[in-house]
Amino acid sequence: MKNFNFPWIIFLLCISSCLSHKKREGLYLSILPSSETGIDFKNTIVEDDSTNMFVNEYTYMGGGVGIGDFNNDGLQDVFFTGNQVSSKLYINKSNLRFEDITNKAGVSTSTWCTGVSVIDVNNDGWLDIYISVSGKVAGTSRTNLLFINQHNLTFTEEASEYGLADTSYSTQAVFLDYDKDGRLDMYLLNHTLNDNRPNDIRDRKVDSNAIAGDKLYHNEGISAGTNHPFYKEVSKQAGIIEDGNGLGVVACDVNADGYIDIYVSNDYIKNDLLWLNNKNGTFSNCIATAIKHQSYSSMGTDAADINNDNLPDIITLDMQPEVNERKKMMYSFLHNQRHQLEMDKGYEPQYIHNMLQLNKGVRQVNNRSEPFFSEIGQMAGIAETDWSWSVLMADFDND
Repeated sequence: MKNFNFPWIIFLLCISSCLSHKKREGLYLSILPSSETGIDFKNTIVEDDSTNMFVNEYTYMGGGVGIGDFNNDGLQDVFFTGNQVSSKLYINKSNLRFEDITNKAGVSTSTWCTGVSVIDVNNDGWLDIYISVSGKVAGTSRTNLLFINQHNLTFTEEASEYGLADTSYSTQAVFLDYDKDGRLDMYLLNHTLNDNRPNDIRDRKVDSNAIAGDKLYHNEGISAGTNHPFYKEVSKQAGIIEDGNGLGVVACDVNADGYIDIYVSNDYIKNDLLWLNNKNGTFSNCIATAIKHQSYSSMGTDAADINNDNLPDIITLDMQPEVNERKKMMYSFLHNQRHQLEMDKGYEPQYIHNMLQLNKGVRQVNNRSEPFFSEIGQMAGIAETDWSWSVLMADFDND
């Protein structure tokens, strides 16, 4: 099950050159009106003196959308998260017609929801919904939500009972079995709204203990006296100790050792993270040796095998415009002097354009097998797509 965080008008990163090529081959995309589909969700933002981009720089980051068959009828349903509006659940009635059952399903929300994960948390054969929450909204709680499927198109909110009522500035959660014990654990991607100068060049701290640190939750199994699992935060024990402004996360096995690894794309000066699974319940960030350079203000990310060599490749997005006029209009602070100052402070090289990291296999680093990548974004024609939030890699034309 794929989980994404992006505005609900989905941006498919097929870039203009690819789109024009595919158009000649007969691949067309069309948008159906809400009068036909029944989906009329709008993530409307109304700014005031307490809700604006000065208070929350990610005001217009958008919500998340999750796809899953919530009533086990063989049809994929849709869940949208809302910021100032309630989240919405639409049940698929077939033939691309959907019904809004939010209120009777018990999944309405009143907090600033961001990402959504559609996953069977309690392993009962019915999909549940985990919602990441962020924002600075007076009078509301910044607590992540877990809606447990009651098998009758109703849900109950049980994040506290499962140990998943996290209160970070959350962007997205990814569920994965990182220790291969047969139980789904959870990696929580976080950011911060408390840093007014996130691009200042400061000493790079590996263990910052900051509010923006990501978190790892271990599934402890069925807790005593209950019929569901309980999650325990094990971030520091597992080595998840670096912080950032996390806007994208993807889990995949980058070095083909049978254990799931995690790639995190971080906004601003903070480097991306590539958490290599040590196969003993801990992770190590190997991005400095695995990747020669990264996107600077990394936003969305995805992993897929683009060249059919059975190794996952990685895309991260940035904001470099394609046309000369836009490049001149967009102020860039990244000059040679600043680049060297960042390197002197311990940061890995970063550049302002989309990155396509081609997985070249593994090599021995410090007596262990680590992946290494070649960055081919410009060669592939996807480096410059202006301000881009999210990317999905898939075979859209079934070729």
